Parts: sequence; structure tokens; C-alpha cells
Amino acid sequence: MAGKGRHGLMKMKELSRASGLPVSTIKFYLAKGLLPVPRKEKPNVSYYDRAFLERLMVIKSMRSEGLSIRSIKSILDRYPFRDVEDWNRFRERVRKKSARELAEVERLAAMSDEERRKEEILDAAFRVFSSRGYRTATMDDIAAEARVSKGTCYQYFPSKEEIFIATMERSLRSLLSEAGQAAGEARDALTRLGLEGLSFISRYRDVQFMFLSVVSEALAGNRRLKEKAAEAYRRVAEFLAEDIRRGIEEGSFRPVDPLSVSYALIGIAEVAGNLHLLEKGFDVPAFFVKLMDFIRHGLSSTPQGSRGEGEIAK
Repeated sequence: MAGKGRHGLMKMKELSRASGLPVSTIKFYLAKGLLPVPRKEKPNVSYYDRAFLERLMVIKSMRSEGLSIRSIKSILDRYPFRDVEDWNRFRERVRKKSARELAEVERLAAMSDEERRKEEILDAAFRVFSSRGYRTATMDDIAAEARVSKGTCYQYFPSKEEIFIATMERSLRSLLSEAGQAAGEARDALTRLGLEGLSFISRYRDVQFMFLSVVSEALAGNRRLKEKAAEAYRRVAEFLAEDIRRGIEEGSFRPVDPLSVSYALIGIAEVAGNLHLLEKGFDVPAFFVKLMDFIRHGLSSTPQGSRGEGEIAK
């Protein structure tokens, strides 16, 4: 598969022959951000090295297994495999894990063909609900976006409500997974809350339709979506409450009701997410520096540590 160009570099046609992929497909992958920026020695002539070809072969292998472009990008952004063997070893490793052990991108790699087909329908549903909202979206819209028949959609999801709930569940699971990964190994409870909050705001664009649509439908009298809305908020609150409880145990936070404070933080993060969407130049890091200071000190003018444990300044 070695190239014929200078120093083993290939031009596009040579790359196409070496990979067995049409030039149009390679350009499509480049446009989608799946491949690195090629080397250019002339304005209109690009050169591709062996590492570029190996990455292209990994993508080819992943596509042959039914992974969507979105899924491939999510996996490669976190795991930049060196070659196809590297990808195969990773896939076999994650398939041996239990469902609870899998991170979000590992779950994508471990899916069966049937699960991937369902995931692609959910991808399409996500795009439709994000652009049209729950009320005006239809199963016809979702089927057209997924490029399948409406009957295929109904094979996996018996109603629009069911597919919306599944899309909401997936978005929530992904949000919490990425927030946990963002916090990483940070041991300080306040630092963990800050990193999780920043992750939430960065993903808010992805989940905004979920919160807005589900609350709107709850107000319109949809009992099931009302229950799902309460469940979604409760899961996020419990996720944050764990760090608040840890902070209390460590002595970093004074005794408070962790769940009540978590709901308050969700409200603040939602406002910040909306401002990030609506205000040009909204400075998210600066906002969070101020928010972290507020969480640590509250509105009290009394210096930290001068009050008795658990006492609320009046």
C-alpha cells in the first residue's frame, strides 16, 4: 500500500487506489473532519502519508461494520487508532465488558448490527426533534431523515412518544457520561462540580430541545412525558448531589441538603447554557469562576470559616 510520491507520500489518486475507496468518499470523510489535514507543498496539490492511509483504512473498516459518521467521529476523537489492528483489538476488548462498565464511545464500538440500525434511527430522530421540536415532528420526518421506511421506524419504536423518550434517554446518558469524564480524576468536590458544569454547558445545545420539549408537553397534559421530565431532572440532580455529599464529608462544604442544592445548580447551568446560545461573546469560563466563588462563599459577608458548622448567616 506504499505510495509512489516523494518520500513515500501519495497524491489523491494514489491514495484512492491504495485504500480501495473512491476519491469522492475520501473527500467526504475529509469534509466531515474524520481525517487529518493533508500536507500541501503546492496550493492545489495535497500529499498523504502512511499514517493518513492507516487512518483512512480504520474508517473504512468501521463503516463496513455499520457505524454512522457521527459514531465514528465520536470514537476517533477519543481513541485515534494507529491502524485497523489497533481498532480491532479495541473492539474486542470493549465487547467483553459489561454494559455498566462501558463509556459512551465504547458502547458505540460494542454494538451489534441491529443495535447500530436502531442507533441510526435515534440519530435521525435527534436531528428532527432538535430542529422541529416534539409537537411538530412526525414519524415520516424521522424516517426520511434516517433514509428508512416508516415501517422500519415502527419496527423499533411503536410511536413518536417512544422514540422521543429513547432519544431523551440517550442524550441524558451521554450528558452524564461526558460530565463524569470531564471531571476525570479531580478529587476536590468543588473542582468536580465546576468541570461537570462546564461540560453541561458545552453540551447544552444537544439537550436543549429535550428539556424545552418535555416541559412543554408536560404543561400540555402529557402525563408520561411529565414523569420522564421529573425523572431526567432527578437523575442529573442525583449525579451532582454525589459530589456535594463528598464535599460535606471532606469538610469542603457546610452541611446542606445535597439534592436541593443540586436542583438549584441545574437551574443556574441552564441559564448559563441559554446565555451561551443567545449572547454573542458570552464568556463561559469567566461565568464559572464567579459561580464557583458563589458556591464556596454564598451571599454571606462573613469570612469563610468564622461561623459555626451548619450555621446560616442571617
